[in-house]
Amino acid sequence: MKKLIIIGGYGNGTVVQSTVEDINEEKQQWELLGFLNDNEKEPINGYPVLGPIDKETVQNYLKDSNVYFFYSLISVKLNHKFLFKLIELEIPKNRFATLIHPTAVVSKYAKIGYGVCIQPFVSVGPNTSIGNFIQIFAQSLIGHGAKLDDYSYVANNACIGADVHLKEGAYLGTNATTLEYVTLGKWSITGIGAVVLKNVDDYAKVVGSPARVIGSTK
Repeated sequence: MKKLIIIGGYGNGTVVQSTVEDINEEKQQWELLGFLNDNEKEPINGYPVLGPIDKETVQNYLKDSNVYFFYSLISVKLNHKFLFKLIELEIPKNRFATLIHPTAVVSKYAKIGYGVCIQPFVSVGPNTSIGNFIQIFAQSLIGHGAKLDDYSYVANNACIGADVHLKEGAYLGTNATTLEYVTLGKWSITGIGAVVLKNVDDYAKVVGSPARVIGSTK
């Protein structure tokens, strides 16, 4: 059985933990060793905090070829300005776990990268391309032919239309919906319940129905 360390903690990290537990109930696949976290010292949901998020700690665990990691620190608050935390760890890409909840429906024609977590009741259509370090939360829909670049984020109940492109780090909020063929720009934020009918520029913040620009993430 492979071993797993979650980089993060309360919040997205514990959502990932819950997914791992559900996977193991279906079939034992992962031994969850614990968390790496800079702030917490006490166990998180019964799992130990193994140390801080630093290169030295990570490299010690990398000596065991059966240890994998999941980086949960991608969110609307921890965006491109915090990527140095991931980059400085120098973890080989193939040592990041991809976790798919047993209730998710993922087409056999979908391509999925490293460090991806697909949560309960997600539907991923055929000919989709999902990059690396991506979180897709519960009950969201990824239409056929969609492309999600690295670090993009799909919150719960979001609906991505066919052939939509989420560029690097694009964030799609809870209950947000996109028309087919639109592009969400790099590190853009599409707010809760927004309806996207046209392309969103890089670093733009959009809200509403139809979605309109209200600011920038830079």
